[in-house]
This record gives sequence, C-alpha cells and structure tokens, in this order.
Amino acid sequence: MRRVYSLLSSRHQKRAQKYQSHSLILSVLVLAFMLTGLVSAEAAGRQEGNADSQSQDTVTVVDNAERTVTVALPVERAAVALRFNSELIRAIGANDRVIAVDMNTAQDREFWKEFNPEQTIGRGQRELNYEKIIELDPQVLILPKNGSWEEAQEVLAPFGIEVLVVSGYDTADFINQVTNLGKVFQEEEAAQEFMDWYNEVLSYIARSLEGQPRRTVFLETLNEFATTFEGDFFYDMVRFSHGEHIFRTRPHGITGTVIDPEDVIREDPDVIVKMITPDHALRGTGLSEAPLIEQRRRVINEMKNRPAWEDIAAVQNNEVYVMSQFGHGGASKLVGAAYMAKWIYGDLLPDLDPVEVERRWMEDFQGFHFVEGHFYPVPR
Repeated sequence: MRRVYSLLSSRHQKRAQKYQSHSLILSVLVLAFMLTGLVSAEAAGRQEGNADSQSQDTVTVVDNAERTVTVALPVERAAVALRFNSELIRAIGANDRVIAVDMNTAQDREFWKEFNPEQTIGRGQRELNYEKIIELDPQVLILPKNGSWEEAQEVLAPFGIEVLVVSGYDTADFINQVTNLGKVFQEEEAAQEFMDWYNEVLSYIARSLEGQPRRTVFLETLNEFATTFEGDFFYDMVRFSHGEHIFRTRPHGITGTVIDPEDVIREDPDVIVKMITPDHALRGTGLSEAPLIEQRRRVINEMKNRPAWEDIAAVQNNEVYVMSQFGHGGASKLVGAAYMAKWIYGDLLPDLDPVEVERRWMEDFQGFHFVEGHFYPVPR
C-alpha cells in the first residue's frame, strides 16, 4: 500500500511524467485494492452499471471546467474538496450526503463537526489522497477548477467514481454551479431559493449604483502586497461590489500576484481592503473563528504606516478595512461583495445591511450561528 501511495505522490515531484506513468499507477492501484478487499462489489457493480446509462436515472450537467458530466442518481455518497464547495452543498440542504472532505475544511472542528479529521481525502484540492478516496468509495468527487481534477478523473474512472468540477469561490459562475448541485443532489427547490437570495442582494447593489462613478479599490489578499487581476475570482468580488480595482492587468515587470508597493502609491486608491486569517489557521485557509480584535487593528495600523502610504487617499480618509479569509467567501463571495459595497458607497446603499447578509448566510443557509469580527470596522 505504501508503494501505491508513493507512486501517486510522485506527481508533485515529476509532474511532467505524470501521464506517462499513469498506466502503471492504475494497474498497481487496481491490484493493490483488489488484494486488500478495498474495491467493493458495490463499486464494481456501479462501474458496470455506468456502462449502460439506460438502466438507471442520471443527470447531465456542464461543470465549472466546461466538461459535460453525467452522474447516476440518487447521489448518496459524495467526497468534497474545498470548504467553499461544502458550504454551497450545505446551503441547499445536501450535506448529509457528503461522506468526507479535505483537511483544509475539516480543520474547523466547530463549523464542520460532522466530518472526521482522521477520514479526510487529502490536505486540499491539489493534494488528494487517492487511496483514501477509493477506500471510501464515493459516487462522485467534487473539487474546484484550481484543484487536480484532470488527474483525479483519470485515476478514479476505473473505480466508477465520477469527478465533478465545482468552484465555490467563483462568483461569476455561481448560478450555473448551484443549479448543477441542485440537480446532482436533487435539491432544485432549495437551490432556487438560494439563488434568488443571491440575485436579490447583487441586483440591489447594481440598481442603486447605476450611473454612479466607480470608486477605486486596492484589495490585498493574505500575503503581503499580493493582489488580484481581471479574470480572477477576487477581482470579480470587487467588480460585483461596484468597485474599480486599481490593477486590471499586471503592472509592467510583474509576473505573479505580488506587486510593487510603489504601484499602489501611484494609483492612489480610494479604498483599501486587506484579507486576514487567524494566525493558527492552516496556511491560506480560513476558520469560522474570527481574527482577534487586536489582530484586526494591528493589520490596519501596519497598512497605514507603510512607507509613503500616508499620502494615499484611502489612508488619509481612514478607508482601510480588513475582511477574513473565512468571512469574505460566504455564498461564493457574496458576503464579501456586500461588505465591500457598503464600505465603498455607504449612504448610496441605504437598504443594504451586510451584517444581515452575513447573518442570513451563516444562520439560514449554514445552520450555524453568526460570528462577529470577520469584517472590520463594521459599516454603519
């Protein structure tokens, strides 16, 4: 079994050879799991049944990777990578059909009590444990577009496990993805209610600000001076808030996401928003536990006191804010967009209450309780 795992893990070291060695990997996997009894008769029967789609009910959708995927119904055993995906599934009342998630999700023991950290399908969407997935025997693996879905579909196909790409962080494709989840889990009425609420919030922002000049925004993600550009999901969150991000494309000489702070000074944004997460969270992830007030205040002060940033309009006008990695992503970043819109435009959105948007998301759609502190300072 360790040999199987090492073969799978080698993709991180020699990705260029991944597909050349794939036949060997699959052969070893099949042999190993058959010998240990982990390939159940049920899985083999499902694989055989999938060859004859006429013999069972199915649903066909176009997923977030623009793949046409056919899934056998009913789906009662799903494995899910990415917290945002699990949130969407819970929002439509289908979380009881999720049998396992990734460690980035399961680490939050309060928010995800139903999932066992000892039974995860890998650290995250790019670090999947195929042995564990095959052992758990789900009907479908759901993971995002920025995960290793191409590899997953090749590894899991011989075991009759479908792969569906859902990217819960993708605001621009929200409607299609929630529609797909509603069909796959046969929860179309709940999915429609969820989408109606989502559209109601964004439609109000768009109607109220129609014709208004867009104020400029600099969004800094978790890493220092890391930001977003057009085509990225963070950029879409700014766009849906009616803000104008100061970087549509990468400044000259920039190849990644980290920009030169001099570029921010030159662009002189009206508003600055910084993303943070509790210090003990796994790297790049969020927790339902809000960052401490001391951390929120410290980060804002550090931003304001960066060299020469005192001349930036956002600093001069005290329009520097923080939002958490957990809080901003609610409902495919709808919660983050609502807070940003209120920060940016204030009285121009008299009927927008981002705190109520966040409360409804947490209580009505997640069955949890409202947690203060994910956005600071709270818009008045």
